[in-house]
Amino acid sequence: MVLTSRVVPALAPPPGPPIAGDFAARLLRLPIHALGLDEAAVLTRQLPNLGTLLKGRGGADDDTREVDRQLVVRTLNLVQGHPKLIELAEAQAADKEGLAGHLERAEDAWAAEGVGTGELASFFAAGESHVGADQFLRALAGWTDSVAATLAAAARTLFQVLCCCEDEDRESQVIEPTWPNIWNRLANPADPPDLTASLAPLVQVGLVDERPAAPTGDATEPPRVRHFAIHPGVAEAGRAAAGEGIQAAVNVELAAFWDTLYWGGLERESEGGGGMVTLSGRRAAPYLMRRQEWGRAGAMLEQALQRDQSPATVAAVLPMLGRIAEATKGTDKELVCAGELALAFEAARRRDEAEARLRELLARAAACGGHRPAWVAAEHLISLLRNTGRAEEALGLVETMKEDTRQAGLGPWTQLLTDVKRLELLVALGRDDEVLDEFEALRPRMDALPLSDNQDEFVAPWDVREALLDTGCVAAVQLERWEQALSLNAEAVASRKARSRSALEMARTRSTDYGPLIRLGRYGEAHSLLMECREVFESEGDLPGLGLVFSALANLEDTLDHSDRAIRHEQTALRYRYAVREPGDCALSHFNLASYLRRGGGPATESLAHRVASMVIFYQTASGHFSTYFQALPHDLASFAPGEPPLPADFAALCATVDQVEGVDLAALFHRLPKTRAATGDDALRQVLALARQQPPPKPETPEPSPE
Repeated sequence: MVLTSRVVPALAPPPGPPIAGDFAARLLRLPIHALGLDEAAVLTRQLPNLGTLLKGRGGADDDTREVDRQLVVRTLNLVQGHPKLIELAEAQAADKEGLAGHLERAEDAWAAEGVGTGELASFFAAGESHVGADQFLRALAGWTDSVAATLAAAARTLFQVLCCCEDEDRESQVIEPTWPNIWNRLANPADPPDLTASLAPLVQVGLVDERPAAPTGDATEPPRVRHFAIHPGVAEAGRAAAGEGIQAAVNVELAAFWDTLYWGGLERESEGGGGMVTLSGRRAAPYLMRRQEWGRAGAMLEQALQRDQSPATVAAVLPMLGRIAEATKGTDKELVCAGELALAFEAARRRDEAEARLRELLARAAACGGHRPAWVAAEHLISLLRNTGRAEEALGLVETMKEDTRQAGLGPWTQLLTDVKRLELLVALGRDDEVLDEFEALRPRMDALPLSDNQDEFVAPWDVREALLDTGCVAAVQLERWEQALSLNAEAVASRKARSRSALEMARTRSTDYGPLIRLGRYGEAHSLLMECREVFESEGDLPGLGLVFSALANLEDTLDHSDRAIRHEQTALRYRYAVREPGDCALSHFNLASYLRRGGGPATESLAHRVASMVIFYQTASGHFSTYFQALPHDLASFAPGEPPLPADFAALCATVDQVEGVDLAALFHRLPKTRAATGDDALRQVLALARQQPPPKPETPEPSPE
């Protein structure tokens, strides 16, 4: 694995068994801020301006050619192999006199850094530069200032404005509408200069690289969006030269630009504006944070995260919410911002941190009568507890959530979400008939509510509607009501599609159809669906989705009597699911793998161990799947002769067997489970086996329960 970074990462040993030796010493760190002499010389020969000077201009006499070559040698000596310095020198080399003057200023810049001619000359002697990374960055800043000083005022101002923008905002569709407002905000009396005319010199001198946006697929259509790329070191120098005035103007106008799009996206969310809410929330936040508008920035980031919890979005949002939470400590926004950060930790699956923060927030909010932050904390904590196998514990929070809803005077959609949260927990506990009955009672109530009114709501109506449809669909699947499940999920898919939700969320929703399609014998549709979802999950790095897809593929292959493929796919699913550590999913994959091993002629000891492991997890988490699938264990035991295969002697022996699958660590997973039923793994194993022995032997014709 290769990692690249402008900052040396503080890498800790990965989780799991200790790694032999010093982990940090096993990592090879290679600074690559500068090329070696040979690489720099090859690159220089290929450049149009410096390469022509090096090779000799046509018609020039020998003396002129030698002067030109020495100019290039001097350039190589001063750039010291740094690619961006080579690029800047190449732009200046269109004019030999201009390049010579630039090199004089570069020598002064190196001297100011304490880098003398002898140290520079070692580049030719040793074949590589001895200049440090920090010295290179400061030298690059000096070169940038030198080049920028040659520009006209309008071009120099535009360059500094671009440097003050976030990198992803340096594109024509953002800069074109905001450039006039920024120019006027700087109290310039004249009309703003033409953007294209002001940009051309920046490209010419190498400060900006103008690139077309990604192709649309239509070769006849010219690119409509251009990206203005700037080297990070150059941008840092440009920001420093811009000063507070230009930075402030950029912060105001870029925040206003994205804020307008954000509110437009909210107003049109039912018509596909949700994607713009996510995009504009992320893009506005850095400018709002520089203006110390912490509450506004946090609220927009939370809305973005609620609509898109892909790894990329979580990675971008989490550090910003961390800074906001730190900045608002001791203010009236502290509780709200702390709740937003906890949501981000949950989305990042850093659940220990999320739970600790949510419980602290809930206690503090209750102590000060803050019913609104208490409602937020309770909602997120309920979801976290459900996902970590503690649905029974989470049920106790539903009443707290209802009371906070009432005390805060929140609207009917927020009240309805409390009921939906309860149904989600009942599904996890296996009370599916009860869930579908209440689902049918809630639908008319939901359909009667207006999609927009003046009520005080904490939730968007479509989020509540989709959550209710999802819950009804899962209950229908678990009750094997295949057509009803497909119908409910089709409504959820259509709702999210109309709101232009992310490809990841669409794939997560659509993947629910795989089970009903397989049970209805629509194997080709199921396979196509899973392949489409797998492509999205892989591109997004979504581990839960990949665990689901491989488990579903195993189910499909088993149905088609391809046992070897089913076993391989379920083992892969287990690896992903243990990486995520959601106990219910891990238990289902253990259960499924046991079935595939039995049918495929795998080792009886392994199939029985995986069956027992699934029951231990279901039992310890009080999962509704325990009663549904428990009959499979006595079924397995009855099919073997007494003592064959031997049952695990203890919990450690059970772990040793199932841990043979790559990535599985049953002991670590059990350690994180609630201890309300058994205090230890050995206790849980004994209780599960005792329950299995109490069951009457299954009749010979009793079928083994189907995999999930």
